[in-house]
Amino acid sequence: MKKGNRENQRIPRKLICIPIFFSEEGKDLFKVDYSTDLSEGGVLIQTPEPLPVGTKVDIKFRLPGSIKLIETKGEVVWSHRRISDETSLDLVPGMGVKFLTLDEKSKKYIEIFIKNERETKVFEEDLEEELED
Repeated sequence: MKKGNRENQRIPRKLICIPIFFSEEGKDLFKVDYSTDLSEGGVLIQTPEPLPVGTKVDIKFRLPGSIKLIETKGEVVWSHRRISDETSLDLVPGMGVKFLTLDEKSKKYIEIFIKNERETKVFEEDLEEELED
């Protein structure tokens, strides 16, 4: 992993596949695609039609086992489309969205959900951190 990206990975995250409803800010038409990664700072949305970097979006989703609908605004911070004839798994089309207006209660829900999930599993990056200390 590149050094610059390692700092961004310090926020605990969860590989998770949940439906994410999103639309360009101010538009009423929501699309639905699926997350592949979630943190209290943002979400990776796997979509064949990612929006351009800088696009503001409205987002809605529910965590597994929760009835609370999390609604927030975000900004696309990276985006890439499928490259024809490219089969690399590193190039799955999608976009990274940074949360801009996540309320404290929703942030806490995400934080607790990720913490509970991480406590039940050992992650390679956790082992790497232990070995570095």
